[in-house]
Amino acid sequence: MKLRRDWSILALTALGPLLLFGPMLLLGKVLYWGTPMLQFVPWHEYALDVVRQGHIPFWNPLSGFGAPLLANYQSALLYPPNILLAIVGPAYGHGLLVALHLVFAGIGMVLLCRRLGMAPRGQLVAGIAFSLSGYLVARAWFISINHAAAWLPWIIFAADRLAAGSSARPPARRWSDVLGLGALFALQWLAGHAQTSWYTLVFTAAWVVWRSVQQDGWRRLLSSGFDLFLSGSIAFVLSAIQLVPTLEYLLQSQRAAGLDPEFALTYSFWPWRLVGLIAPDLFGNPASGTYWGYGNYWEDAIYIGIFPLLMAIGSLTGLFRKRNQERDLTIFLASALAVAFIFSLGKNTFVFRFLYEFIPTFNLFQAPARWNLLSVFCLALLAGIGVGDWVTPEGRGLYWARLGTAGAGIVGAASYVGARLLGDVQATFVPAFARAGLLFFIAGLLTLFLNKRDHWRVIFSLAAFVLLDLATAGYGLNPAGDPEVFQGQSQLSQMIDRPGRVYMPVELEEQIKFEQTHRFDTFNPGVDWRMVRDVGLPNTTMLDGIYSANNFDPFTPDRYARWLEWVESLDSNQKERVLRWSGVRWHAVGDESEILGVAYRELAPGARVWMVPEAFPAGSGEEVLRKLAARSADVMEFIYIETVSDPLPGGGRGEAEIIPQPNPNRIRISASSDGGSWLFLSDTWYPGWEVLVDGELTELYRANYLFMAVWVPEGEHAVDFVYRPTGVVPAAAISGIGWLAVILLWGRARRS
Repeated sequence: MKLRRDWSILALTALGPLLLFGPMLLLGKVLYWGTPMLQFVPWHEYALDVVRQGHIPFWNPLSGFGAPLLANYQSALLYPPNILLAIVGPAYGHGLLVALHLVFAGIGMVLLCRRLGMAPRGQLVAGIAFSLSGYLVARAWFISINHAAAWLPWIIFAADRLAAGSSARPPARRWSDVLGLGALFALQWLAGHAQTSWYTLVFTAAWVVWRSVQQDGWRRLLSSGFDLFLSGSIAFVLSAIQLVPTLEYLLQSQRAAGLDPEFALTYSFWPWRLVGLIAPDLFGNPASGTYWGYGNYWEDAIYIGIFPLLMAIGSLTGLFRKRNQERDLTIFLASALAVAFIFSLGKNTFVFRFLYEFIPTFNLFQAPARWNLLSVFCLALLAGIGVGDWVTPEGRGLYWARLGTAGAGIVGAASYVGARLLGDVQATFVPAFARAGLLFFIAGLLTLFLNKRDHWRVIFSLAAFVLLDLATAGYGLNPAGDPEVFQGQSQLSQMIDRPGRVYMPVELEEQIKFEQTHRFDTFNPGVDWRMVRDVGLPNTTMLDGIYSANNFDPFTPDRYARWLEWVESLDSNQKERVLRWSGVRWHAVGDESEILGVAYRELAPGARVWMVPEAFPAGSGEEVLRKLAARSADVMEFIYIETVSDPLPGGGRGEAEIIPQPNPNRIRISASSDGGSWLFLSDTWYPGWEVLVDGELTELYRANYLFMAVWVPEGEHAVDFVYRPTGVVPAAAISGIGWLAVILLWGRARRS
């Protein structure tokens, strides 16, 4: 009986994500809005194509003059579940993985609640509330957040085993717990969202401290802290193959010195959205095209359902009636909830500004509202505790329950009447209050009339109510369409019949993205979504194999970000000259008569590779930019090299041609000149690139601030630019050996 009940709770919890995403998957539709189209599908389609041709996708030559791909943390190319993308394709596979991760999150929450001793119905409510929470569902299309957040309850489950285990437990059991937590950390770190992983690590450390002290006083804390450190070290070893190149990329990126305060504090939680705990669509919903609140809908989405919220509040108000262990857990969760919520307010309080200035890591991430992952997690656990204490009220409690139920029904019904009498009320207020009133009314009826001793009736009634509430709240927040949007050629690829890069000015890119296609007020702005590819919005050009000077990525090389700012500061004539010698042939301009108001103008013939007669030394990148801005030459007569060598060799003109090949980590060029010449390649200079002339390693220079150059002697030569990421091979060996060792040791520890 107990086994059947336990499996039923898991099945009912898993049902929620399937209700939301099952129809989409059964109809063969795919996620397209936001990051799937602009990042994840292009990245993964390209990476899979490279792998099929027998190469490793270390480098992405198609975006931003070239940038690391495997080191790009959010691409998560090494995340094990992403193997599914190779089987069903990235476009369909992302929707399937999103649904599976929400199921995984809910099951993890059920198991954690079970470990914490919560009643079966509490496990059910907490599992559904977390997996279908506004935080997870409203941003499910943000693939890396979805994947990383799903590991949170599993990590806390393992951390609780680590901290709450008896000090006299066998060494084999202790090592099993340490290895298990380390593996779970590693899998979350490989999922590709550093912010979520960091918040999880902070919360895990707090949980271990609290649980250790609660379990065996401060004596236990030292042992548990050491075990947590071991788990983190093991996780670093297991994920080194990803973290080592990513850390190098971070040091080379625009985020190395921290984010600008205004950018970092963007998407601070809007305090008015706290009302979203009872009325998630009070300020509208982009799924229905009615959102009018501050910022966007998804960053401030925190809805966990009316019944779970009531149970969480009940858990807090009944704090001093609880048993010692349950009371301690409630106090910890309430404290963590308060801290996380205050952090989420970001610029709306002095707290986060202080932390940004003086506490490391707070200046590395955007969107403080994402601290609410922990708020939602704590609320779901509090709801699980509260459901365990849920009884039919008596005495004064019965009076207030009846009054509240009747009042909720009246509020729901009166919302429509009030809307007719008060014409200036926002249209979104009416359905939001009506929905909240109806749900409070149903919750009251369940409290008053449901027999709490009939376990199966309670479980199925709560499952039906909470699932219906959260599934309807989350419906439409992840738009899906036909897979054809990612298939075939775009109009842009058919127009560009000559080699060369495309470039879209930053202002035009943001205007198309945020005012036409990816508006915050609606998911359906009335456009054919293939147009996003037709106009070449970054990074959709990767789907057509088009080289673009743009790159929509949270990480870009710092030099690239600065170069882009510099280009945008130039006048039109200077900009055209710079773009031309940078290998840009097609320049996007505003044109209301064209698709989405964008047309591409062909520049005078340019090239990705040039043979340049002369090079002059420069002491810094800033000096190079000053000299380039003052330069009036319309052709590549000379370049600037950042070097201490003076003078640099000079020669004559020559010819160079790129020989196409499928390996993105190698650029082969056939070059010839009379008297020697500088070969200038308008691809990003980045650590790990080296150059060989006729197979001989030759000095590679950083040229014209961002790009690469090499001196090529007189005559005909084969020049190979080769990208070998620093530290990847030893990191791969360390991770491979680490995974093998962990699996063997964990298996042995479990058998002991």
